[in-house]
Amino acid sequence: AEAARLDAASAANWPTLTGQFNFTRSQALSSSGASVPVLHRYGPSLGLAYVLYDFGARAAGIDAQRYQLIATLLNNNRALQDIVTGVETAWFAVQAARSQVAAQTQQLAALGASLDAVDVRVRGGLAARADALRARAALAEAELARNAAARDLGKAEAALKQAAGIAQTQTLALDWPNALPPDLDAATLLADLLAEAERQRPDLHALRAAALRAKSEAERARASRWPSLALAANAGRTLFLEDERSPSNTYNVGVTLSVPLFDGGRLAADARAAERDAERLAAAADAQQQTVALEVVQAFEDVRYAQSARAGITLQFDSADESARAAEARYKAGVGSLLEWLTAQADLARARQAQAQADSDWLAAFSRLNHALGRLPAALTESSL
Repeated sequence: AEAARLDAASAANWPTLTGQFNFTRSQALSSSGASVPVLHRYGPSLGLAYVLYDFGARAAGIDAQRYQLIATLLNNNRALQDIVTGVETAWFAVQAARSQVAAQTQQLAALGASLDAVDVRVRGGLAARADALRARAALAEAELARNAAARDLGKAEAALKQAAGIAQTQTLALDWPNALPPDLDAATLLADLLAEAERQRPDLHALRAAALRAKSEAERARASRWPSLALAANAGRTLFLEDERSPSNTYNVGVTLSVPLFDGGRLAADARAAERDAERLAAAADAQQQTVALEVVQAFEDVRYAQSARAGITLQFDSADESARAAEARYKAGVGSLLEWLTAQADLARARQAQAQADSDWLAAFSRLNHALGRLPAALTESSL
């Protein structure tokens, strides 16, 4: 729509050519009482109108519409980025939920093996029945946790369908590999990211384009208060139905100078209103620039934290896994308690869940940084980050 309006505004630079066809029936009044014949005239005519000079009013109007088109396209780009980021975030949530289901399933299998080991010791008289009851309780708790994780996965898939515009009744069959982004380079400066966001954020540039549009509107209103010079030309041929009348041709060319003398202050008020709009939009652009900087800083810190958290969680998982293996060996050797083993398994389950969540958090953090910088998703992994 804005592109069509720009074409309409640009048409003011061209002359206007108008064709007409006239037919008239006339009879003159006679003061002497003599009979006056009826005349029937008809014929085509062609008119030309062209504004020669208007102190830049047309150019300012075209510039205003061009900036409006730019602002609209930039806002559409940002809306598309929002949609893509929403789908991307929902996909990462599905991946995190799937990882949680897998972690809970592994924990359930480990506790099932623990219960089998306890039953063997109970039947051999090496463990009390209370140990078997405690192991069954832990297994039931793990079963509930796995069911809760499956519920969360269903909700995450529903959110992904909503974000992607897929019907809720449609089954998702997604098996896309998640390529983890590279580690954030220590040499990456926050100032460079802020400068990149200022260059690339469509919504920020849309506000600036809107401010320029308002300035052009003010220039157009001011120019409209000055005279304008226009060329007018007309050519026509007149014919008669009466045979005794001969056809005639008419031509005229003229220049018209239009001077706005008084309009009640309308044009001056329009210019002031456009100037105030330009100031308001420029201030909004400055405020948006600060908001963009805040979003970049927050996303940058999230990426740094997610990156360091993955390293720490890896150590946590390795320690918990080794502790669970040692506790299992101690219990089966008869020198450790079931409580120690179950506690170690619970620690391992939490570490496994944290490890599953860490990759998703890292991807989500990079996605937020990508969105804050105004990048497309594919551009993130191809950047210097």
